[in-house]
Amino acid sequence: MKRPSAPLLEKTSATVFADLKDWPSVVEALRLVRLAPEELIRVAAVGTKEDLPLLLESRQSGLGIMQISATADLNVFSCRRQFGRNRRRKVEGQFLVARTSVEYVYLLVAVAPSAFWRHGVSRLIDVLYPAVAVPFLTQSELHSTLRRAQKGAYPCGLRIQELSSKKHLNAARKRFQSVREWTDAELDTVFRDAQERNEWFKSVTFGLIEQRNERWVSTAIRAALSKYGQFSCNGAIDLFSRTVIPELQEVTGKRLKFFADRERLHTRHHAAKPLQISYETEIFRATDQAKKLVEALGRFPHGTCTILHANPYVHLSVVDNLDYSSADVWVVAQNQILIVPQLKASAAGLKRIVNHIFEHFREGKLSEYQGQEN
Repeated sequence: MKRPSAPLLEKTSATVFADLKDWPSVVEALRLVRLAPEELIRVAAVGTKEDLPLLLESRQSGLGIMQISATADLNVFSCRRQFGRNRRRKVEGQFLVARTSVEYVYLLVAVAPSAFWRHGVSRLIDVLYPAVAVPFLTQSELHSTLRRAQKGAYPCGLRIQELSSKKHLNAARKRFQSVREWTDAELDTVFRDAQERNEWFKSVTFGLIEQRNERWVSTAIRAALSKYGQFSCNGAIDLFSRTVIPELQEVTGKRLKFFADRERLHTRHHAAKPLQISYETEIFRATDQAKKLVEALGRFPHGTCTILHANPYVHLSVVDNLDYSSADVWVVAQNQILIVPQLKASAAGLKRIVNHIFEHFREGKLSEYQGQEN
């Protein structure tokens, strides 16, 4: 799968979103785009119960954005903002908001260098929290999404080229080590080795290869997928629009639906709707694991963790200081963490608490509370 030669009707980052009607036309325009140095096709999946284009339009003056065009499913915005304290810098460009077939899920798309994406589009997502939330992909979901891309690319192959990860340190004061690694390995091997090393990925960069004269060689197609629902590539968008992007939409919709409507203020008789994180082994039989969980939640960013009980069981109160969502966190079984949403508990706030546990303690299986397992 070679990168296509420059087409006669090639587009640039300044023209790629002109005169588009629906998602297939977006994919076709991105397929024809000519990337400038440092530019990539960038896509983020976000979840919100609000009408995202209307939300952006209502706040456009404060966000440094302006709507350029709109159809039933596509809205194009320009964005210009400054950032930096000591040294002021500016980013500007365009991004597209696309409704998807998955309820409450939108795609944000740009053809841009990393500075515009990071300080422009990603910053907008942060500012709109908790009305807008990003998903998180567990290690298994990240693996299965990349497997789908690998299957869809056949007869081309997929090789992992770069990894950004966190590694759990068993015998060290510092609990985790951030790792950035360059490699050239098979997909399944990389994830199997990570499991053995007690390591999980924040992002994975991969390349497509093809067979020529009985040798596997690079196609020059390179892409990256992060656990926060963001994807970038320098080509083959038609392939990724059939594989990676639908997976991101599905995970985003599933997460939003799971965490929504749990705050006790709006449940019948203010009843609790708890959820649980389960582990395959009885990890809390080790006396230090409860302590590690307490320490992890004590480092919850932009939040407050109060220890209500620490021995023989754990009971914590965790508050998201960004939107004042709160939940009680319990450990009363050897293989479970119980999370009980309180009066105010937005989907975004609960997701952020669970995501923090997954990142700074360990990943587990997320589900409705099934009762204590002995």
